Amino acid sequence: MSVSHHFRVTKGSILASFARAMVVLGGFVLVTLSGCGRSGGVTVSGTVTFDGRPVEEGYITLSPADGKGPSAGGPIKEGKFSISGVLPGEKIVSVTGGGKMEFPKTSEEMAQMAARGQQVQAAPQIPPNAKGNNQKVTITSQGQQTLEISLSSPGT
Repeated sequence: MSVSHHFRVTKGSILASFARAMVVLGGFVLVTLSGCGRSGGVTVSGTVTFDGRPVEEGYITLSPADGKGPSAGGPIKEGKFSISGVLPGEKIVSVTGGGKMEFPKTSEEMAQMAARGQQVQAAPQIPPNAKGNNQKVTITSQGQQTLEISLSSPGT
């Protein structure tokens, strides 16, 4: 004996199913995003230089000096950064990255470089022991704070 089920699909039932799915998805997104914000956090922005020049590309991290609580970080582009949701307190600032790598834009440029015996040079990187790297700063509970991070080569 076979049992078969017949389902009747109508435009109304499809729309109702879609609406239910959107409500569930919207609720999930709302709950998920509400957990991402850091209550009481401030926005920290500023500049980063290495040996007097803006850091072209890199990443800055602010970690709690006591090791308790979340770290916050963000990209550095053309010497500037902005990080939202940083909790107040003593932080250790660490910067990684450095310059951009310049690649030939065309096959012709690549052939010209090869003919001259040139190679693509690695981008300069900020060493972990750069002067000013891993320095301690205090983030206050103000709405915004500006930092100017000046790094220099070790031994200078």
